[in-house]
Amino acid sequence: MLIKAAVLHGIKDLRCEQVELLEAQNDEDVILVSASGICGSDVDRVYGKGAYHYPIVLGHEFSGYRKSNGKKAVVFPLIPCMKCAMCTIGEYAGCSDYSYYGSRRDGGFMEQIPIKNWNIIEAPDESDMESLAMAEPAAVALHTADKLGIRAGYNILITGAGPIGVMLGQWAKNMGAYKIYFTDIDSRKLDSVKDYGFFAYSGETVDAAVEGVGVSQTLALCLEAVAPNGTLVLMGNPPGGINLTQKEYWHILRKQLTVKGTWNSTYNEFRNEWKLAVDAIASGLLDVKNLVSHRFALDDCTKAFELLHKREEFINRVMFTIS
Repeated sequence: MLIKAAVLHGIKDLRCEQVELLEAQNDEDVILVSASGICGSDVDRVYGKGAYHYPIVLGHEFSGYRKSNGKKAVVFPLIPCMKCAMCTIGEYAGCSDYSYYGSRRDGGFMEQIPIKNWNIIEAPDESDMESLAMAEPAAVALHTADKLGIRAGYNILITGAGPIGVMLGQWAKNMGAYKIYFTDIDSRKLDSVKDYGFFAYSGETVDAAVEGVGVSQTLALCLEAVAPNGTLVLMGNPPGGINLTQKEYWHILRKQLTVKGTWNSTYNEFRNEWKLAVDAIASGLLDVKNLVSHRFALDDCTKAFELLHKREEFINRVMFTIS
């Protein structure tokens, strides 16, 4: 059976074409893809560092319907080895020999895809499919928010007002944070966060901060902003080296800060942040619908990626609407 897919054949060589749908194995179900979001890492694979192999179908943030029962669902994209030390304790995000839908194997920029049953999370019938396609960044944001140690009345600083930052702000608000501040180089994004009751940062001291960009300047800003005995969570994936001055390092020592790293999300039988994210999206506790700024068909995949690469206009989440 031939299906439509956005296939990457090399750097800057993305084509919408017909591909053969692989047969589902005994431990898989076919997902009829409804919506698939474009992550910044996808843009980097098309225009920057490239992919692990070619040809490949990108896309790790997607929703759809299970072919077997028609249920709405999302896909946890990481396929753990189930053998390494981290897998044995259920910390699958730390797996040393994993595969991944949308980077190491074909992902959700296609009409249908076989997915391992273990990776499928069913969603309530009332769920909005486009919103469900943002379950991955929502789970990442929840995983980060949990590390902040939020108490009622806490003030929080988040650097980076993109979709993950805004979702993180909403989780923090739901956990009892009082004021949530943002920084971003795009003033339009700072204006947009005000719709969620958040604030542009202007030098206030905060109880906790999230470095969400991965550059030296925002790390320095967070270290300056956090109050003594406060918490800093490092979420931003750095594109290069990070440098600290002596003064910035002293902030960690003299203010006795707690500095934590965060990576991906928790997905196991004891804590499933994906299920929590799906339920929050379905119930409206997490408002993600307005984060989608652009929508494209798979036929226009090149236009969608060019838009993100050139960034000549205001962009938030860009979504492929497939079915």
